[in-house]
Amino acid sequence: MRSVSDVAITFSNEDNLFLTHQMVNNLLIQKGKHVENQPKTLINLQELENLVQAHPMVSSAQVSVGVIGDLKVSVKQRKPLARMYNTQNVVYLDAKGLEMPLSSNYSARVPVINNKNGFIKPKEVFPLIQKIDSDDFLKKLVVSVQKDKEGYWFQTRYNQQKVLLGDLNKINQKLKKLKVFYSYMEKDSLSSTFKKIDLQYNNQVVCSK
Repeated sequence: MRSVSDVAITFSNEDNLFLTHQMVNNLLIQKGKHVENQPKTLINLQELENLVQAHPMVSSAQVSVGVIGDLKVSVKQRKPLARMYNTQNVVYLDAKGLEMPLSSNYSARVPVINNKNGFIKPKEVFPLIQKIDSDDFLKKLVVSVQKDKEGYWFQTRYNQQKVLLGDLNKINQKLKKLKVFYSYMEKDSLSSTFKKIDLQYNNQVVCSK
């Protein structure tokens, strides 16, 4: 009876960041025993997939057994788009808009959502976070997102300027205005002295020092 001779673990998206090969290997337990050296006929692939997928850093997993007895595990990790500081905890917001825990193994370089005042709801801010993640200009510019009584704000990397978005209505037009404005700022040395950029008004950008 052929037994599992080896365990091969691969990560299908990016490098193994939040999880190590050993961390995944440690999940491959059935009936109190590791799968290596166990008879192939006793391996429950669906159970192993469920065990790996239950890990909070895993998006999906596929487990299969090769002809020669090698167990193959393919893991897709969850992708964080932002780090959200809430009133009582700190979590990532992943590519599906769901909260995921931080990892002691790796810290993702993503924008911060400052929600210590509890004003921000993940479902509301998620489309904005998606736009930041999909745009190279915004990814380089935006350090953090926050919300107060005036609405949503960006904290930027450019001279610590703050950008007031207000509500998220017409957000595409507002972000387009922001890009045009920063393109203009590259040619105007006085623009670096502005501390606040207000995008709330139609067809104009209001700046103050």
